[in-house]
Amino acid sequence: MDKSSALEYINQMFPTEASLSGVEPLMQKIHSEIRRVDAGILAAVRQQSNSGTKAKEDLAAATGAVEELMYKIREIKSKAEQSEMMVQEICRDIKKLDFAKKHVTTTITALHRLTMLVSAVEQLQIMASKRQYKEAAAQLEAVNQLCSHFEAYRDVPKITELREKFKNIRKILKSHVFSDFSGLGTGKETEETNLLQQLSDACLVVDALEPSVREELVNNFCSRELTSYEQIFDGAELAKLDKTERRYAWIKRRMRTNEEIWKIFPPSWHVPYRLCIQFCKKTRKQLEEILDNLKEKPDVGTLLLALQRTLEFEDELAEKFGGGTRSRENGSEIEEIGENTSQSVSDIRKKYEKKLAAHQGSGTEEKDENKDLSAPGAGFNFRGIISSSFEIHLTVYIELEEKTLMENLEKLIQEETWDIEEGSQNNVLGSSMQELKIHLIG
Repeated sequence: MDKSSALEYINQMFPTEASLSGVEPLMQKIHSEIRRVDAGILAAVRQQSNSGTKAKEDLAAATGAVEELMYKIREIKSKAEQSEMMVQEICRDIKKLDFAKKHVTTTITALHRLTMLVSAVEQLQIMASKRQYKEAAAQLEAVNQLCSHFEAYRDVPKITELREKFKNIRKILKSHVFSDFSGLGTGKETEETNLLQQLSDACLVVDALEPSVREELVNNFCSRELTSYEQIFDGAELAKLDKTERRYAWIKRRMRTNEEIWKIFPPSWHVPYRLCIQFCKKTRKQLEEILDNLKEKPDVGTLLLALQRTLEFEDELAEKFGGGTRSRENGSEIEEIGENTSQSVSDIRKKYEKKLAAHQGSGTEEKDENKDLSAPGAGFNFRGIISSSFEIHLTVYIELEEKTLMENLEKLIQEETWDIEEGSQNNVLGSSMQELKIHLIG
């Protein structure tokens, strides 16, 4: 407070002389206030002094706490690193245990399967020795599945031993099946009532074995069925061109007679189809030999009749086993040629050419296709399989046609009057009108 302010304050407090009597009390009050203020200042100074000491103490305490905290952080970090290492070790041990568990599980499963395989092979051996084909077929499937689980253990001696044993059992089963089927068609099926059922069960075993076993069995069966055919028609009596129809009658009768017996074969084997293919091939070979070994030219009627019967038979097989159908009109026409070789050459030529064209047309349609012998309708063409053997021997028919043509031409020339009709500008031969009429009617 400056002087002017102090004077103003004094004048304000003591405006008159009378008011100066209150100076003493005021002074006491001011002194009292000064003492109070000094006491407050002293207390504040003391408090501030105490606060500074406490602040230092607090700062020192805080510094110590921070240091302790840093120590604890470093300790925690160290423990965390130790924990991480421990966790990694635990995980590593868990992985080892997991691998061990998998290996143990795989080992247990493999041992269980090995036990099953040993038992199944032993049972299969007993079934094979007793010819229990139905049970053996199911057991074969089971053993094949079990063996597939041990492909990775082929070098293990025990597995190698079991596989060899299983291989020998399959050979025994194959031998038994082939031996039993050798009696089929010999009359044993009528003597032994359960033979057909046994052979039907044996087909299940064959299907469980390799596909090559089935092929071999079917081929052997077909060859055995055709053995008597070869013996019969290779003889001097029936190995003739005019006996061709009897060949086809033989296979038809054979198939009709054994139809019920052959039902033991699964339909997927197509045994009659395969048998007919082998029959056609053997027949073609024998007919080629007969035609090649003829000392004289074959009779045209006999040759064409044999060809007509052959074409009819091929049509029947094509219709029975697939491959389309073909009209029999041309076949009947060739039959007429065989029965009446004295008819006009033009008729013979037209009728045979129609038949040959239809036959060759069906053959060329499938010429480039893959011929599959395993199933009907899969590309094999019966048409032409036998009749093709006649083609190179039809020169005798061509010679007959040429001879007949020349005879007719000579006859027409001799009978021609060479007269010109009245009112006609052209020299028209009367025989030409006759020939045109014959061709139009024909």
